[in-house]
Amino acid sequence: MLSGAAGQQTAQCRTAFGALIEKMRDMKRRYFLTPPLEDADYVSLGLKPHDTTPTPSGTPTAQVTIETYLVGRHELGIKILYVAGDPHDKANRGFRIWFTVAAPGETPPADPGDLHGSFYTKRKKDLMEFNFGDSGKTVYFAVQIENEGRKGPWGPLVSALIP
Repeated sequence: MLSGAAGQQTAQCRTAFGALIEKMRDMKRRYFLTPPLEDADYVSLGLKPHDTTPTPSGTPTAQVTIETYLVGRHELGIKILYVAGDPHDKANRGFRIWFTVAAPGETPPADPGDLHGSFYTKRKKDLMEFNFGDSGKTVYFAVQIENEGRKGPWGPLVSALIP
C-alpha cells in the first residue's frame, strides 16, 4: 500500500483519469450519438459500429495453482500459475482462493472441499497476512477460477508454512 506523497499522487491521477473518461464519453455522446449516425457513417469516420449483441462469456475451464513466497513475518506472497487450459480465455475473470490454517498435529484437509476460508481476487500476485498466533502453522490452499458466479475446476491442494 502506498503512503504519503506517492499515495496522494496516485489518488490525483485516478481522479484526473476519471474526469478525462467522463469528458470523452460526453464528447462522444454530443458529437457522434446526438445526430443519429448510421453504421456506414461510423465506418467512414474510422470507428467501429456499436455492437448491440452482448458477447457471451462461458464457464471457466482452465485450472490454476498457487506458488507461495516469503514476504515478511506472518505474511505470505501468493502467485497464481496456470496448470491446464488457456490462460487467455475470456472466461478467466478472477480467482477464488480457498484456504485453511492447521496447527502441527491437526489432520490436514483431504480435498479442496475441506477448506473453510476464501477470498476473491483478480490479481495474479497477492499478499496474505496471518495472525501473530498462526506463525509456525501450515496453511492449505486451493484455487478456482470464477466468472460472474460460475466456477471452474479445482486446482491442486497446496500447503505452505506460515513464517
